[in-house]
Amino acid sequence: MKREEIRMLGVASVLALAHAACGSGGSSHSTQGLVCPGGTGQVLNATCTPTFSQSTNTPRSIQVTFSGETLGVAGLPFQPVNQGDPVFVDGWNVSFDEVLVVLGNVRVAPGATEFPVQSQVNGPVATMAGPFVVDMHKPSGFVGKDGVEPAGAIFVWNSQDNGQQFSTTSRYSFSYDVMKATYPATQINLTSDQFADYDLMVQNGWSKLYRGTATYVGTCNWTTYPQGDPSGKVQTLFSAFPTTIHFMFGWNDAASMINCANPDFGSDENVQANWGVQPTDSGAVIAQITLHVDHAFWDILKQEGAPLRFDPIAAWAPANTTAASPLDLRTLATKPLATTFSDGLTPIPDRGLCQNAPGYSESDQSNPAQVTLNTNGVPASNLPGIANFMAFSAQSQMHLNANGLCYIVGQQPSDPYYQPNIH
Repeated sequence: MKREEIRMLGVASVLALAHAACGSGGSSHSTQGLVCPGGTGQVLNATCTPTFSQSTNTPRSIQVTFSGETLGVAGLPFQPVNQGDPVFVDGWNVSFDEVLVVLGNVRVAPGATEFPVQSQVNGPVATMAGPFVVDMHKPSGFVGKDGVEPAGAIFVWNSQDNGQQFSTTSRYSFSYDVMKATYPATQINLTSDQFADYDLMVQNGWSKLYRGTATYVGTCNWTTYPQGDPSGKVQTLFSAFPTTIHFMFGWNDAASMINCANPDFGSDENVQANWGVQPTDSGAVIAQITLHVDHAFWDILKQEGAPLRFDPIAAWAPANTTAASPLDLRTLATKPLATTFSDGLTPIPDRGLCQNAPGYSESDQSNPAQVTLNTNGVPASNLPGIANFMAFSAQSQMHLNANGLCYIVGQQPSDPYYQPNIH
């Protein structure tokens, strides 16, 4: 295809070209840089041993790694380890047992900064189809791109698909997909006891699966709550919440992350000059696929740093959840964004105002007497319930090299907007 023709391609056409170049299935990967054998039939590969490490430093190579960052590993405590970390303002600790994500159609293309529109890219010169399933909760082997977080290896490109070396003077767009779970697939860091969860993802058509535990540790003094509770009803309903909730949240938010910004080139992720990856003669460069686990719990869509909330979820949790019988995200599928207790009538107020939550002294709610999850311009018809709201928000959690923002297909009205479908 001529370069002039490539320039005219829109998002959908570029993605179709990339998919066609990649193929599909764990058994059809290019042999270059594949770290593990793919699964066959309905079975994942039993083991996975990376063929490169933190010390591997091949010039002009691109090492593709993954990380859920420190928060994906250590969780989201109400009293954060580091100042400025996201917290559940309503008083919950949340920890994770696994954060499974299916990745694939990883690709690089020359000319990352050629076009002013981030979603416009040239045809790929190196591709890796996947699907790969990774557990973002337990990456290992690498120090992540922020210098602290753990990361793990997926594969390495030592050359383009045609065998030519990567240029050291060209900035390559880096793009990848979150994919619906299918067989065959290559598991990167799962243990055999997690294979059943991947099978569950395939059965339900999910692309992500969170398992974890939420524990209420707040110290809300209701007598000083700004909204008051003269009848005592709200306090009674809050007191009925389980203080420990085991959860399993699975959904399909399959999407393309296009031409990601790279913090290696500057801290402003929205600047065109910071897009892409650039190989060097001095050694390997890393392209770390990064997941920000907190996005699924934001109370406003498409706003970095939004407060996290668990009360709207806890309101519908059974009394005695266990790891074997957790709260299922599908329970929340039709629960209203203007949140209520499980009676369906009584509004849930902003309990963050009486928790002494770190960094939270003034409600972000227009009506603190009822927490309302803010769609921030996304049509309410796209989000018929709390589970759908969470899935839409989670679609935005994928990045490059820690904080690099990608163009995420489905997060803009022109794409059009992603419409969650909780199965």
